[in-house]
Amino acid sequence: MRLEDAASQAFGRHETFHLRYGWLKQAYDHSLKDQDVFSRDDAPVVLGVGKNMVRSIKFWALAAKVLEVKEGSKRARAAPTDLGRAVFHDRGGLDPDLERPETVWLIHWLLLAPRCRLPTWWAIMNGSGAGVCSAADLLEGAESAVYSVDGWKPSRQSVKRDTDVFLHTYLSKRDKEPTEDYLDCPLRTLGLLRQQDKDVRFVSGRKEGLSPLVVAYACLDFVARAEIPGRTISVNKLALEKGGPGTAFKISETDMAEMLAEAAGACGAVSVSHANRMANMTFEGSAKDAALQVLYAAYGRSAPGRRRAAEALA
Repeated sequence: MRLEDAASQAFGRHETFHLRYGWLKQAYDHSLKDQDVFSRDDAPVVLGVGKNMVRSIKFWALAAKVLEVKEGSKRARAAPTDLGRAVFHDRGGLDPDLERPETVWLIHWLLLAPRCRLPTWWAIMNGSGAGVCSAADLLEGAESAVYSVDGWKPSRQSVKRDTDVFLHTYLSKRDKEPTEDYLDCPLRTLGLLRQQDKDVRFVSGRKEGLSPLVVAYACLDFVARAEIPGRTISVNKLALEKGGPGTAFKISETDMAEMLAEAAGACGAVSVSHANRMANMTFEGSAKDAALQVLYAAYGRSAPGRRRAAEALA
């Protein structure tokens, strides 16, 4: 997958604010009541934040695919997505208060999943791989990827700001920061990126809180969003292809195969088979429907039918 196929040309839309606890729920709740809330003149008063932060909250909710833009009116409206409803709705939501590690890993995946609204982040995660590098190396790699796309000409300052926010979002400095600052950003708790002297290190392998069912959901979601045909896909592709779950979670092909096998044991919507010594993920029906079943299974729930889902939203 190429950067221009996976991501939109958007830079610096976060207004230099990293994602904070409560923002996605806040965006969901307010947009459920009023899809024009972010366009209102009194949005800062309604949301209780500054004007720049209003734009940032909207951006993060769109980037995490909790909201989607609805065209057709004088102003683009921000409406809750089905996924946003499934997770953040007060009545029947999987994790409205963002209390479970599965949800934080889910958000991490959704920020990178196509179409990604953070092309600089996509370039970093899919270009750097695991290992140790400097912040300057990350920036250089991101710039190289971004400027290689025909027609993309963001300012270098915008790419640098995106890189800085990426580091501030994921870099774990728990021993160097006040507790309230460390806990302010949910993605910082994943331990995906760590400080190593003056450099940073991507942490590879299985990680605390990264449920096999969340990995399986991301695999099925990737198949659905990338419109990959068929009902079988090689674990090698899921683990190694740019833009796939393996690069997002920094797990190997072996880890991926093991986790998918564990997910298959917990939810019948997905299975793992082997042919010619190669592991493959197989699912029944559409990848989107199978992903929904796996997502609910990750929270110990059964996916609701359409009628039950509608009743939960009433």
